[in-house]
Amino acid sequence: MTTLTRTRDEKIVSSDNSPLRPPRLARTNLVPVLFLLPAGIGIGTFVIVPAILSLAASFFSVPLTGGAWRWVGLANYERVLTDSAVLQAIGNTFVYSVITIVPSLAIGLGLALLANSVVRGRAFVRTALFLPMTANLVAMAVVFRWLFAFQGGFINQMLGLAGFGAVNWLGDTNTSLLTLALVGVWRSASFSMMIFFAGLATVPGTIHEATRAEGILGWTKLTRITLPIMKPTVVFATVVAVLGSVQVFDTINVMTQGGPQGSSETILTMTWKLGFGYFDLGAASALSFLLLVVLVGIGLIQRRVLAGGRK
Repeated sequence: MTTLTRTRDEKIVSSDNSPLRPPRLARTNLVPVLFLLPAGIGIGTFVIVPAILSLAASFFSVPLTGGAWRWVGLANYERVLTDSAVLQAIGNTFVYSVITIVPSLAIGLGLALLANSVVRGRAFVRTALFLPMTANLVAMAVVFRWLFAFQGGFINQMLGLAGFGAVNWLGDTNTSLLTLALVGVWRSASFSMMIFFAGLATVPGTIHEATRAEGILGWTKLTRITLPIMKPTVVFATVVAVLGSVQVFDTINVMTQGGPQGSSETILTMTWKLGFGYFDLGAASALSFLLLVVLVGIGLIQRRVLAGGRK
């Protein structure tokens, strides 16, 4: 039987010298849970449950009339992987990513170096360079649609003043995806700039002093010293750029709706059309789950690279 005694400092202990846990501590541990509970309910309701239902729907034929789901196995996956329109959307997504990722990272790094080198007005320069990331993407897509309009668009008006003919930027199969990629670069470069700017702050000042004393400056310093030190930042910025390009939707849906002739269709816009245009929820769920697998794979690659290749 355990008996309670009081020590000289008035702490309550048991006969086996183990202090009793104050009742208040148990109540205190519930406080973080209570704070996280609303967010947990929201994530579970609007993210986890829909994801599980989408995964389940990818193996069924889902009638919109509310009838019973019919098991089709992997038929939905077979359909989306053999459909020419879906394959075109996958190819467009890959091309869009290739066009946007490298330029946005290069421009973002250049802007970060510029903002880091400014002595006076650094806060103003940093804010001005980050403004594209804060703009409403749908509203900016409307603005860019007017800028690249075939008739009356600002870009074509400037080309006319320079003596060139008008270009159907968004209505030509040869230029629609490239035009959207330019908008994507404009958008993601500012975010990459902020990531690189934060990474530059992690480079010790002694490194700059040592390289300056050794005469290592410019491109050599950047590629041999600065970027290797910033490896986690570079990997993170690259993964963010990849994820953003693969999941592009807003600008394309507003500016071209995937046209003309599917030349600017991407995975997410095709998923939207399959689900809400053609009412093929099974195929849309299968395509969205395949995209999820790709995104998870990208995350695993990032983790492995940051871990230095260790398992």
